[in-house]
Amino acid sequence: MKIQSAHFLPGANKRLGDAYLLLECLGDGSHGWVWRAERLQDGAIVAVKIPKQLSKEDRSLAEGKELVGLAAHPNVIQIYRMGRIPPEKEWFAIEMEYFPSESLAQKLENRSHHFGNTYERLFNIYEQVLDAVNYLATLSKPISHGDIKPHNILVGQADQVKLTDFGSSALPEDFYVRTRENGGTVLYAAPEYSDCATRKGSFEQLLAGDMYSLGVLLYQLLTGRLPHNTQAQVRTHAPFPKPREINSGICEAMEGVVLGCLRKDPASRFQSVVLLKDAFRRARKAQSEKIGLSSLVSNKSPATDWSTAVIEALEGADYQKAARLAGLEFQRSSDTNALFHQLNALHRAERWFDFAKVYESARDAVGQQSIDGAAIRLLGIKVYMHLRQLERAEAELKRAANYGEEGFEHALCRASIAGMKADFKGAREQLVELNKGNPMNPNVLRRLVQVCEQQRDYDAAAGFLRVALKAIPDDDRFVDKKTKYDILGVW
Repeated sequence: MKIQSAHFLPGANKRLGDAYLLLECLGDGSHGWVWRAERLQDGAIVAVKIPKQLSKEDRSLAEGKELVGLAAHPNVIQIYRMGRIPPEKEWFAIEMEYFPSESLAQKLENRSHHFGNTYERLFNIYEQVLDAVNYLATLSKPISHGDIKPHNILVGQADQVKLTDFGSSALPEDFYVRTRENGGTVLYAAPEYSDCATRKGSFEQLLAGDMYSLGVLLYQLLTGRLPHNTQAQVRTHAPFPKPREINSGICEAMEGVVLGCLRKDPASRFQSVVLLKDAFRRARKAQSEKIGLSSLVSNKSPATDWSTAVIEALEGADYQKAARLAGLEFQRSSDTNALFHQLNALHRAERWFDFAKVYESARDAVGQQSIDGAAIRLLGIKVYMHLRQLERAEAELKRAANYGEEGFEHALCRASIAGMKADFKGAREQLVELNKGNPMNPNVLRRLVQVCEQQRDYDAAAGFLRVALKAIPDDDRFVDKKTKYDILGVW
């Protein structure tokens, strides 16, 4: 999208289209601004998040669209609406509940000012976070937050807590809408979701990731530090001190809750928020009965390693630097996680030929049966498809299937390859099966529309397009295609 009014920057007492009067900047980050604003329609005070990368498609800018219109919950920031602002419809805005507060991260930085020097206060905050996560998990269409950390937990008057920032939230099998490039986020992520690439899976798998993040949060509240300091440590689930080794005032039951969340195997963690909350309440009671509690440990700056520098480069979108640093580490240590980061950075930079050169020179590492090996092979399949080297892509798909790695993305790639080879009948059959197992998935629906068009079956294409517009009504490509179908008289 070409932004015609590029001279406009959000500022106090400036109007944002016909919708808002901006009053006070509450935050200015690398991805966008958050403003306290007056809604011109009725004078209500709201919070407005304005992404900075306006050239992206609306579906990439939308955060927490699943929460629009849901009933209010005391521990979740309400999202009222989102979309392009009239009349120009250039600026994108997410309108949310305005909640005067500080983030828990800011509060924890001020422990010297007596915040968090009692367990009871921190436990009250943590239990409200559990209530928020449980609310999301028990919706008719359950949602996984995906980015639970102190920066996304707001603490207001009387320590009321609200969970915010739903840029990473996901419905089952949805693609992660924002990559895990932020170092702080990675340190709260579960090992299986710490690869800075994608976050997807069944709801049970996504919730297991949230459980791990809740364990990291409780670990930090109890000890003043994180279990791991770098992405590489998170990815390998490196040994870390148990909470009672850092703070002897923690009771065994509370330590058991933390460790129950932080297990490497997702199936070994708490399987529901209700089970976690019950265990936490029992441990909280045991903690209140413990005598001689030691003071909480203050925060310390975490250590760093090669993965820290790589994450910083990714955060700055310096993909060449990230690839170079990770490549040097792979040469030094033969760490497949470093190889993954190198290839992931080259993939993001769309340096397909450089990717293929590195991929083919590291055949032994690429062939390893491991979490990193599986992630590397999936990237390889996609790059070979970009390069139109379909036989190589199919060979990697076959190897992935032999390793038991077949999943949604593999099936989607296989159907796409069939379409690229002009096997439209086969592609359509595969996509129809995918659509049955993953209804309303825009990636499947988009391909179904395309393959039906190739077969000149415009009635079927229009039918899939109607479903796609229900899934994402403001998707520019779907809307444009509907307009063309209207002109052709097939709508």
